[in-house]
Amino acid sequence: MSYWNFLKNNKYLLLFGFLCVFIGNLGQTFFISLFNKDLIENLLLDEQKLSLVYSAATLTSGFTLFFVGSKIDTVEVRKFTLIVVCVLLAACLLFAFSHNMWMLFFAYLGIRLCGQGLMGHIATTTLMRYIPKDRGKAVSLSSQGMAFGEVVLPIMAVALLKNYGFSQSWLIYSGVTLVVMLPLLFWLLHKAKLEPIERQNQNLETSSGVQWSRGQLSKDWRFWCLVPAIIAPAFLITGLFYHQTFWIELKGWSLQWLAVGIAAYGVMHFAGAIFVGPLVDKSHPRVYLRWYLLPLILGVLCLWFGQDKYWLIAFMLLAGLSVAASGPVVNSFYAEVFGTTHLGAIRSMLVAIMILSTGVAPFLFAQFLTLDSFMLFALAYVGLAIVLVQKKILAEMPAA
Repeated sequence: MSYWNFLKNNKYLLLFGFLCVFIGNLGQTFFISLFNKDLIENLLLDEQKLSLVYSAATLTSGFTLFFVGSKIDTVEVRKFTLIVVCVLLAACLLFAFSHNMWMLFFAYLGIRLCGQGLMGHIATTTLMRYIPKDRGKAVSLSSQGMAFGEVVLPIMAVALLKNYGFSQSWLIYSGVTLVVMLPLLFWLLHKAKLEPIERQNQNLETSSGVQWSRGQLSKDWRFWCLVPAIIAPAFLITGLFYHQTFWIELKGWSLQWLAVGIAAYGVMHFAGAIFVGPLVDKSHPRVYLRWYLLPLILGVLCLWFGQDKYWLIAFMLLAGLSVAASGPVVNSFYAEVFGTTHLGAIRSMLVAIMILSTGVAPFLFAQFLTLDSFMLFALAYVGLAIVLVQKKILAEMPAA
């Protein structure tokens, strides 16, 4: 099926997924870190204390997601979405008026749990479940919500900060989400006319093969060999981006050039996902899971050894390609190998692990005192992840 026909046939559900991911950008590191300077000045914190609060809140959100995320397998999508968006709005308001570390911790917790974690979880689980024949394209298109946010939101954030300040900016984000985004999400779900979860799960259980449960999967050693490769892009990109001012200063590159690099990263995030999605649908995602981290390895090498500022663009493009491929590759792998009956529970476990890794990343990367140690760790981690994803391990796992 062509992209155009696919869009026409699934336009409401795809736009729902896109908007969920876009709203989730409020909890992504690239966006939240734009306000670090204001928080340090307002709360009289230093950068290490702020990183510690952020990491603690992110780790807590990961543990919470493990239990909450599985509810999407039994709770109707509209109800689950309403609860998540309302909690996200409350966290945004708390963030806007935080005047001590405890308020900041709970604001970070709500924004990271609902933004980074649950909004994307809602989008991907719903699309995987209701568009089974074109999962790669579905996830590719919904993931453009993040790519679009990476390009648009930093520009918007800088403009709002300049004209309205920190608190007013977050009140505006909350207001737009409540007045515009939430009603639009409900309208799209209404138009999509999704069948009840109970009926769909019953059909899957009678017509499919193996439907892995979270308990079964967590006891299989082969699954844990896959985890490093699955979480690698989120873990490493979070660590690198959170400390981006550190390594560009060591390289002698300007903030303006960094902004150009981030824009290039966003463009590749968009184009790469559009390109990879159909490829995954035509082949088995096991094949791509083995190799999708290779661009990230090359990108780290460019960042480590490149001295000219154009090596920064090379890193951003290569890293953006691996991140773009991760959505359709990894999520299609979940659905095709583990099944969709317990997809919410399985995804919540893996997303929880990913969030825990992104919570550790800023603090862990802060311990590296030199650029060489910084990059050597990143390179060693990606190399190990690729080695662990062996063909034999993937081939032995029975598919749904």
